[in-house]
Parts: sequence; structure tokens; C-alpha cells
Amino acid sequence: MSQQVLKKVLRDKKQRMTAQRELILKIFMESKGRLMSLDDVYMNIRKRKNHKTSKMTVKRGIDLLEELGIIRKVNFEDGTPRYELIEELENEPKVLFICENCGKAIKLELDKEKLKVYCLMKILKLRILI
Repeated sequence: MSQQVLKKVLRDKKQRMTAQRELILKIFMESKGRLMSLDDVYMNIRKRKNHKTSKMTVKRGIDLLEELGIIRKVNFEDGTPRYELIEELENEPKVLFICENCGKAIKLELDKEKLKVYCLMKILKLRILI
């Protein structure tokens, strides 16, 4: 998602591009698909020079980007939602595997047949033996 696309989407929704929104989008673009919490984004902004954006401004910016379909919210059992940038062309489904011990998430691309097999294995409680 480029900043030009975001500007157009914001303009269509009668919103304007602010420096804070642009910075939030830039952080998600630099995250390379990593899931980020509100605190992750906020701390990333705080590390940058001359940025004194409040946490509430970051929250509102993330909420707006989610509402516009630019980022996606992923809820975790620990109660902390995390967000990821939605890639422009999602041809293949992506599956998010979350470690039940440490909470680390791994996103994998699977074709539809592999996804069906995975879902069937989950339903039947099968596991792969190596």
C-alpha cells in the first residue's frame, strides 16, 4: 500500500493526510508483515527524532487505517490486538499460526488445497509425524 493510495482513500472518505497518519502507515510498511500492537507502533514513533505524537493519536490513526481497510486487526488470547498491513494483492490465503506457549505468530501462504487439508487436520485433531 503506497502513501499515494492512502491519500486517495482518505480524500475519498473526506479525511486528510496528516503527518501522524503518514508516519503510522510508514511504520507498518517498514514492518515487513510483522504484527504490531498499538504499543509497538507508539514506541516506534517515540524512537524517531522530533515526533511527540500521543498514544491516543496513534490509536485513532490505527483505528482509521483499519476502518479504511488498509490494516487488519488480529485478536490474541492475551487481550492485546495486533495489526498488520493488508497487502495490495492477496492471491493466496494466508494462515496465521500462533504458538500457544510464547504467543509468537507466524504467517504462511498456503494454496487452497493445503488450507483445506490443514483445516481437516485441525477438525479431526490429526498431527504430522516426522
